[in-house]
Amino acid sequence: MNALMHDVRFALRQMRKSPVLSLTIVLVLALGIGANTAVFTLVHAVLLKSLPVTRPEQLFRVGDSEQCCVNDGLEGSWSLFPYDLYKHLRDNTPAFEQLAAFQAGRESVGVRRINSAGAAESRTSEFVSGNYFQMFGIGAYAGRVFTADDDRPGGPPVAVMSYRAWKEKYGGDPAMVGAAVAINGHPSLW
Repeated sequence: MNALMHDVRFALRQMRKSPVLSLTIVLVLALGIGANTAVFTLVHAVLLKSLPVTRPEQLFRVGDSEQCCVNDGLEGSWSLFPYDLYKHLRDNTPAFEQLAAFQAGRESVGVRRINSAGAAESRTSEFVSGNYFQMFGIGAYAGRVFTADDDRPGGPPVAVMSYRAWKEKYGGDPAMVGAAVAINGHPSLW
């Protein structure tokens, strides 16, 4: 313990003798620690942290080529299965507990609340199968998510709004849950 105190006193004396060098050393150490913290935070969020779904270790993306499902931003580069093949695989592949479908890429749609005088607002959308949310083990904050019954022909059109859109675009208005809306002019329920 005496040796440690002696070393600390010696270090403090040296720092007092050359304050510019001491300040430089402290700044370099602070920058190094800050950079390491930032890199670890990024690696943790992107690589180490599990997806916020039930049983993420059981998720697989299925496509018809090695890089089928990478969103690389090149137009026309999508290589996913058609919906009819998805239904065939879903119904005839017992190796998978569940299979859900999603649209390759996102598109903009016009959304307007029915009986409102306002113009339709552009929103980003994606078509998904009725069991999409169930497969991920994700529920709704308010209202409901899709069910397999929503996939049947002639079923009423329904839409699910993200929590973020509900809060940012509609101020968390509870009246929006279950509201009748027109999506690209077609009536639907939120």
